[in-house]
Amino acid sequence: MKQITQAAAVAVFLLTVITRVGTAQADGEPVALGTYRVLHSRILGEERVLQVHLPKGYESAEAAYPVAYLFYSDWVEGYFAQLVNDLYHLSMDRIPPMILVGVPNTQRYRDLLPWPRSEGRSEEGQADRFLEALQREIIPFVDAEYRTQPFRILVGPQAAAVFGAYMLLESPGTFQAFILNDPCVTDSPERSLCRDLAAFASTPAASGKYVAVSQDAADDRRAAEMLELLRAGFEENAVAGFRWRIEIETDWPFFLAPVAARSALLDLFRDYPFPSVDEVTGWEEIRSHYERISRTLGFTVDPPDLILTQASVRLMDTGEYQAALQVLHHLVEIYPHSLNGPWQLANLHRVMGDTAAAIRYYEECLSRDPNITPARTWLERLRSGR
Repeated sequence: MKQITQAAAVAVFLLTVITRVGTAQADGEPVALGTYRVLHSRILGEERVLQVHLPKGYESAEAAYPVAYLFYSDWVEGYFAQLVNDLYHLSMDRIPPMILVGVPNTQRYRDLLPWPRSEGRSEEGQADRFLEALQREIIPFVDAEYRTQPFRILVGPQAAAVFGAYMLLESPGTFQAFILNDPCVTDSPERSLCRDLAAFASTPAASGKYVAVSQDAADDRRAAEMLELLRAGFEENAVAGFRWRIEIETDWPFFLAPVAARSALLDLFRDYPFPSVDEVTGWEEIRSHYERISRTLGFTVDPPDLILTQASVRLMDTGEYQAALQVLHHLVEIYPHSLNGPWQLANLHRVMGDTAAAIRYYEECLSRDPNITPARTWLERLRSGR
């Protein structure tokens, strides 16, 4: 880990030990989603808990990752676990892998609202103070402790959607993307974040930003009307390079609407997926695609393990062995602890007739995981000359 640069005392609590799938677990052992991190905020005058979920392979890699900050993460089942699930599946080949940082509430209306919901609630509406804590304490802590890219996504359910809109207006450079569920809920004729967002979309600061808004219109028709006005404002005012998406769910049957994070992430990274491994010609085609995506996003992204594996299989099936070998050499270089590399290299060398190399790679597979039965079967056949 990097050296912590803050003077604040930091306590570390392991939510649970994360074990590799397939190892024995004890009866009653909890399921792991990540780790608790606790830091003292001098600005807020309290301990703040974070929940950190790292992408698969983080410990064995050297890559840096974008960071998604999820608010209301104290609702683990409803928000945190769902986003962990979305990131796990999508990061196989649809979006870049990323670090997820949950930010649980302590006093949500104090921290997340820029003004009180009604007169006489003086304890509410201190979002400017929480914004300062986020910028000066929480984000620097995450950047010091983990390998991060300068690309951040704010995911804001409920009152955090209001905070997300406020954050974009007050400090547009802190986050590059915002996924919000109804940022207009506290709007009034006198003060309207959505009206300000529509105006912001016409400014140079909006270029390069992404805003996705979802809302359950079943219980609050006025909020839906405000979002339609926001949609019209974006359509009329948005500068080049500002991307946006508004979804209104009219039939959501439950009390709290979900944050449409999955669809927003797919839209945000819509150019990231590799077009088609069925037509791939070799490593250069893969490399050029992800270099182009890196320039677009502003940070380096590596070709996914899954894409490199599928490309090597396709090239091997069509007899393009040298092209497959080049792809696999890059797979092993980028993902040295992935089993896909030695497994595919073993199969490729076996097909090419290089028995010694195939035996060596099958042995490597079994040294990493003795339970790979096909590797053991092929190893026995090759050693016996069959």
